[in-house]
Amino acid sequence: MEENVIKTVVDQVDIVDVISNYIDLKKTGRNYVGICPFHDDTNPSLTVNREKKLFKCFVCGAGGNVITFVMKMENCGFKEAFNKVVELGGLSNDLKMKITQEFTYNPYNEKQRRQIKMNEIIQEYLSYNIKTANAEGSYEYLTGRGINDEAQKRFGLGYMHDVHLVIRFLQQKCGFTREEIAENDFFRINDFGIYSPYEHRITIPIYDRFHYLIGFAGRKGQYETKLDAKYINPSTTDLFHKGRILFNHYNAVHESRSKKEIYVVEGYMDAITMDANGYPNTVAIMGTAMTHEQIEYLKQIKRNVVIVLDGDDAGQRAMFSIYRQCIKEGLDASFAVLPDGKDPDDMLRTQKAEMDGILANYMYGYEFAASYCYDPVMNFRRQKELIMEMMDDFIHQDRDVLDRSHFFHLIQENYGLDMESIRETYQLCQQKIQTKEATDRKMADRTFTPEIPIKKGRVNEG
Repeated sequence: MEENVIKTVVDQVDIVDVISNYIDLKKTGRNYVGICPFHDDTNPSLTVNREKKLFKCFVCGAGGNVITFVMKMENCGFKEAFNKVVELGGLSNDLKMKITQEFTYNPYNEKQRRQIKMNEIIQEYLSYNIKTANAEGSYEYLTGRGINDEAQKRFGLGYMHDVHLVIRFLQQKCGFTREEIAENDFFRINDFGIYSPYEHRITIPIYDRFHYLIGFAGRKGQYETKLDAKYINPSTTDLFHKGRILFNHYNAVHESRSKKEIYVVEGYMDAITMDANGYPNTVAIMGTAMTHEQIEYLKQIKRNVVIVLDGDDAGQRAMFSIYRQCIKEGLDASFAVLPDGKDPDDMLRTQKAEMDGILANYMYGYEFAASYCYDPVMNFRRQKELIMEMMDDFIHQDRDVLDRSHFFHLIQENYGLDMESIRETYQLCQQKIQTKEATDRKMADRTFTPEIPIKKGRVNEG
């Protein structure tokens, strides 16, 4: 009976429609192709066949039917994925079944799984420790910063007190070898043995998008550590690579299902404070630069992406750089601009009502660019260059006539130019872009035109 119902659902739903809820697909012949979400894909390598109701990535090998795809994307069990497919396919809720099998997607090899298991054991100790006297006032410190008990539990915030206790437990109770412990990024090794740079620090577990614990960050709390840095970030390992991770990715995706936006901030504490203040649909890029992989993840979430970096000069420069990068990579991002010198953590703790207003009234990217680029003391030569660059960026976005009218008025207000000149300059920019695209297509056609082999030998003249 269960097999019949599963077959009915797989047959009735449109696999292309369901997968399109997660990634962008483009029709090529009888198939659809898109960027594979299961490896660091740069060229579309995932193929979906509507008739066969299957997907396949010819790079990483991921493949299967529509339920398999949802299981991997959501990192959920078979039952949850099956019911999700029923919902996305618009089928009757009567088809939802009590299926007992529960599988989750795990992209890691056996050695990596051992390290993840070790991380999970370490995390149990750390999260327990945060409320004990060993935490040296860190729980109270976090609470004083507006991160309540619920938020601390949700993010698994902990405290590292005595590394030797953890090492002994891992070896004696859990069976990990000294070599395995030394390989884990939570520890370091020197002439005196194994130690941890996270000692006397608040710890922040970092999960991948499938909710596997792949590393830790550390932050100074009440106790003055011997290390000067406010934060310790994970090293690059075969589990953790900063550019391929969005902090709080898994939770934010699930929280964003009932919301229109996904907010993007710089640091761990920004994301945690956002969550504690009613914005659980927040991820952090763990810095001021955004990578291609992070942009692809944000595109897959299919929500309004709102960039909220610090209000200082460095943060605003980073936002403008991200704006231009998003245009090149096809992400329509919006921007929320904070007062000078403020970050989301500061604003939510001291000026929450103002911050709520800023987050609710975010700007289109071109509005942010027009505001950021305007400088009344700049000479006209540089102003002209910036206007041309802004127009070029605008043309590469999918904007309607109302956006275009608003964009023209922003330029008019900032630079005092007449509307006829703005429209004429815009048309010239369009023509240049169209000419360049036509030239690029011709060059591509020449490059990829296959040569017709000429058979050598005597010509038969009949």
